[in-house]
Amino acid sequence: MPDRLVVGIISTCDPSRIEQAVAGLNRAQVRVLTSEQPTPAYENSPVTFIHVAEMMGQNSLADQMTRGTGVIPDSGGTAVPGINEEGGTLDAFEHPDVLDHLSGFQIPDGDTERYNDAIDDGRCVVVYTCDAAAADAAKTALAQTGATEVKVF
Repeated sequence: MPDRLVVGIISTCDPSRIEQAVAGLNRAQVRVLTSEQPTPAYENSPVTFIHVAEMMGQNSLADQMTRGTGVIPDSGGTAVPGINEEGGTLDAFEHPDVLDHLSGFQIPDGDTERYNDAIDDGRCVVVYTCDAAAADAAKTALAQTGATEVKVF
């Protein structure tokens, strides 16, 4: 069962360049977060792109990002009874100017800011789920393709 996340920033969100950057990784375990709007190039890519603007509009970002990855139980995702239910509210906790695009992943709060900023600036964030034995190789593979801020969580 995957228990590590390898996360890195790629300067472009061009699907063909992203495909090249993650070519050495198991694509079923790759999620790429982007602020770009969906296009046929993204939809036809073998890589799973998460379009954060679209997902935030549906208010289901965290659940969809991690569905099938084994990082968070697929049965309930990140829903909180009484808050995420229809009619529930987070008014006391909401901050409309700060979006945590990576809230569905188990990344320490202090480490998410640089990744969220990258997404907001039009770059892509690659999140690769793997077991501990594969984490260092995945980190090296991403770094060799030009990814920055590559870390294992």
